Amino acid sequence: MNSVKPLVLFACACFSGRKCRTTLLLFWLALTAPAGGQTSRPFYMSVSGIQTIPLNNPPYVNFPAGFTPQAVAGDTDLIAVFPEYLGIPFDLFATTADPPSSNPWVLQMTALANQAKATGKPILLETSLIRQSPVGKAIISGSTVTLDSGWAPACLDFTQPQYANLTTAYGNYANWMMRTFMPRYYVVMVEANLYWARCGGSTASWLKFVNLYQNAYQQAKAANAASIVFPSFKLEDIYGQTLNGFDTVQWSAMASLPRDRLGLAIYPFGMQVGNYVFANPYQLPSDYLNRIRVLYPNEPRILVTETGWNRESMSITADGPCYQKLIYSDPSFAAAYMNFLIYYGYVANVEAISWWSDRDLILASAMSKCFPYAPPPAYTACDGDIWCQAINSAKYNLPPGGTDGYAEIVFKAFGAMGLRDYTGNPKPEVYNLWRQFLALPLQ
Repeated sequence: MNSVKPLVLFACACFSGRKCRTTLLLFWLALTAPAGGQTSRPFYMSVSGIQTIPLNNPPYVNFPAGFTPQAVAGDTDLIAVFPEYLGIPFDLFATTADPPSSNPWVLQMTALANQAKATGKPILLETSLIRQSPVGKAIISGSTVTLDSGWAPACLDFTQPQYANLTTAYGNYANWMMRTFMPRYYVVMVEANLYWARCGGSTASWLKFVNLYQNAYQQAKAANAASIVFPSFKLEDIYGQTLNGFDTVQWSAMASLPRDRLGLAIYPFGMQVGNYVFANPYQLPSDYLNRIRVLYPNEPRILVTETGWNRESMSITADGPCYQKLIYSDPSFAAAYMNFLIYYGYVANVEAISWWSDRDLILASAMSKCFPYAPPPAYTACDGDIWCQAINSAKYNLPPGGTDGYAEIVFKAFGAMGLRDYTGNPKPEVYNLWRQFLALPLQ
């Protein structure tokens, strides 16, 4: 590392204001670029291949038509796969870890695994059961698979008898997914801390969830001991949704979740620093990535499982009115965050950075637009706009406990974080820097 960098950071910490933030960004640009002296990197670089297909059921698809795994592979060391859009057939896995190969859900998931493996790149597999709302239940009828998103309430109570078989089902699912994808890294429970943070903390149900996770971890390791298995943690909730905070009680509760790496899902975009005032990348403190390991140095090496910053501002329509640019952003914000992430990835010696995603999930123009209310199935007020229809579909098919404004936020929250736009054109402010560092050999 260039020895002047810490001095620059220290000097800027002594002053406040936009001028210093601008100066710091210029130093990042100059000093973190390979031309500034870097000849290798400590971290793998990974992207996912997910996009939203308007009015598709489900809307989120890994490697949709025209967006092949091979296209993703050119921008990454690892192929990140998030298969929860296909749901989980809990009833099937409650009775077996070896479902028949002819099962229609099995056919879909096996096809996805084969697509990812065909790239020749190692796989980062990420699955989940619940954050606040549970993952959809895959309902198999004959040769068809449908997704039931309302099969259980938000913050379901794991102590209730109707959920008694979930520990077995999710363990068998984790075992089968490991054998099917054979990933180098397996995040066996995405953002595991969110159930604790948003569903009551230290409850009897949380203890059941811990048992469920421990069984899934053991089942995954039994299927492939060489794979690196761990949960991810939503960093902003560990920090109490503050830039400089730390929830020691919450973190203590995470000690019961065994892990081979410290997986962090990092999304400062959308964090409030005031009443409807949202954070920008220039405000991120220098310990944002590695605060946990500074406080707990025995934690394993950090792997950033997913992260990004929207290039576009987000507007939503909620309960009638339009909230124009509710969360502001622009290309410079995305670039600043990318620079921050790569620089502090070096500082913290992280093992991998997984950017969300290779392409934007949704069309950029839909991010900052407020659409009229238009009930399905006609969507008359949308006047044929498929993104208007898709957002209204989300609003009229709410998950348990959801609101229409929340549905639109979820739809757009990760919409414009791609290295490329929706159609595949590189976004130079993030793509060029990513490719410069991807070209460097691993240390």
